[in-house]
Amino acid sequence: MNRTFLPLTGLCLGACVLLAPGHARAEDDAPATATANLAIAPMEKTAGLYRIPYADGTAVRIGRDHNTHTPKGRYDMNGSGGGTYRIVAAADGRITHIEDRYSARLSCKGLPDSEKKNNYVWIRHANGESTKYSHMTKGSSSGKAKLKVGQFVSAGTYLGDQGEVGCAGGPHLHLEAAVLRATDPITEVGGFVRDNAGSKRNRVMRVCGAPGGVFAAGQTLTARKVPGAIKPGAAEVARHGVPAGDYQCLFDQAVASGYMPEWIDGFEVGGKAYYNVVFRPKAGTWAAFHGLTGSQYQQRFDQYRRQGYRPHQVESYPAGRGVRYAVIFRKQAGPQYSAYHGLTAAQHQQRLDTLTGDGYRPRNVSVVSSGGQRRYTALYDKSDLGSWQSKSQLSAAEYQQAFNDNAKQKRQLVYLNGYTHGGQPYFSAIWSSRPTGAQRARHGLTSAQYQAEWQGATGSGLRTRAVTGYGVGNTARYAAYWSR
Repeated sequence: MNRTFLPLTGLCLGACVLLAPGHARAEDDAPATATANLAIAPMEKTAGLYRIPYADGTAVRIGRDHNTHTPKGRYDMNGSGGGTYRIVAAADGRITHIEDRYSARLSCKGLPDSEKKNNYVWIRHANGESTKYSHMTKGSSSGKAKLKVGQFVSAGTYLGDQGEVGCAGGPHLHLEAAVLRATDPITEVGGFVRDNAGSKRNRVMRVCGAPGGVFAAGQTLTARKVPGAIKPGAAEVARHGVPAGDYQCLFDQAVASGYMPEWIDGFEVGGKAYYNVVFRPKAGTWAAFHGLTGSQYQQRFDQYRRQGYRPHQVESYPAGRGVRYAVIFRKQAGPQYSAYHGLTAAQHQQRLDTLTGDGYRPRNVSVVSSGGQRRYTALYDKSDLGSWQSKSQLSAAEYQQAFNDNAKQKRQLVYLNGYTHGGQPYFSAIWSSRPTGAQRARHGLTSAQYQAEWQGATGSGLRTRAVTGYGVGNTARYAAYWSR
């Protein structure tokens, strides 16, 4: 599992739901502010996700979006702040066309297409979509970038320099995404899409790092590396230490490749929020949310319970001076369940005693430190844990001792959550006698150590059941367990 330093508005049942209108945005885990609705032209969005096609760190102003560009379905943008702006590939793909012989800026009013001489690069992506980058300076693609037709390029690969060659009103990048026809897809001069009346072959680009997930005229965005496409077909896709601003893009890439979330964990180090996540191949109908306030979490919980969904996992984590919640729902049958969030330690203990007395067993006890006290978010159901134990205020040494003691009682981990309280790491864990078979557990790991453990465990046929992060000073530490 690679550590990647590396949100979907609306609803996507059976596939994905992360953010609904009015929910906190994953970029900063702060409450969303009201924004004007984007008027989407009547065309499809891209299947793939794309990065901002400028070198990392470049401030990019969107001049025209898919609605304001003439014709529609294309984009004009330019670097701002001065300098030579380097254009990069928006996603992995193979170069199909290059033209960079021209240097003149043209006045194209009334000019036939055969004379609209422009420089461009077309890249075809694995999802069948293609992207075009044009107006770049003469020789910067085949010369400086040393590109060749047929070459495979990764997202972020340098393609050429922003210019004003051809029908350009000034230095900028013309960008578009399209599904090209199989034969004779573009004109040689200008690289225009054929068979494209009414922009029918163009697509609205889904963009990692853009508010709302699409380019909008007037935005100024910062280009940066984003998660790449995720290969389908794996038994597990897992990432740890994902910055909050990158999580939505990672999530979207995983869902696009046929996965659904199995586990999510949020944590904070040095005032910044991070996520750990495990995906499995998609099965059944589900929904997932993150970055929710307490009231938003309660609203979604009530809504999905009425629609026949069950909570699969609930998570609480710090975000600035507040608490945020994440939840995964699945639409499936199961035993009776009960849940609560935001309770004090005393309230949690009271509910734990009452619920277990009524035959419920804890499945999920997430703890977050807020305002100097622990707050509890928990999920119970009436499944059989056999002999079990749940502890939620374990220091690292106490966790190790409890782990050893439970092993002697032939109990294995079925839940693990790490958190920081009073500047010290603590653990919430549940053990049960019901699981059988091989299991491996580790805690106090650096990112590199966790990566090595993950590779060893999954390489031996185990699956990640929980990965949790917590701060030790200004560094991240990880705990996890794996089983068959």
